[in-house]
Amino acid sequence: MIDRRLWWWLIPLILLTAAAEMLLDGPISRFWVSLIPAFAEPRAFSMAGFLDTPEARAQLVGAWGFLVLYVVQAFFNTVIGEELLFRGLLLPRMQGSFGKWDWVANGILHGIYHLHQPWGMLSSAIQAIFLVAYPTRRFKSAWFGIIVHSGQSVYFTILLLGLVLGLA
Repeated sequence: MIDRRLWWWLIPLILLTAAAEMLLDGPISRFWVSLIPAFAEPRAFSMAGFLDTPEARAQLVGAWGFLVLYVVQAFFNTVIGEELLFRGLLLPRMQGSFGKWDWVANGILHGIYHLHQPWGMLSSAIQAIFLVAYPTRRFKSAWFGIIVHSGQSVYFTILLLGLVLGLA
């Protein structure tokens, strides 16, 4: 049983994750792509580029099915696909191979998992190591990783809701 006071650690972890997303993702991705230019984000994959046009934003107004699809996808990807796999299943079993550095190996593996988005692999690995894998290991609960990692999905759901409601 986890001491209830430990849950207060989630607040700074969520805030640190948001700060890392806003302040560090861009510079880390630019550095990573400068080392390996082939890892640059293709123009057609850029959500920001897509939403730059008023026509694209207008298409999302009233697209409730798209919002529901995103929420279902976010739940299955973040909670089941990533956190329960990496922190719930793999992290506890990695200690046998990696010892006290299992959380670092787990975060690196999580970064490699994002090979489909190579421009963000390094940033994903860094965030997974320090903001998700370590707290999950330290507090011995996959809920830490699930909640911290899901903050990103909740944030994007709110932004998408604004677009669906026509507020943007």
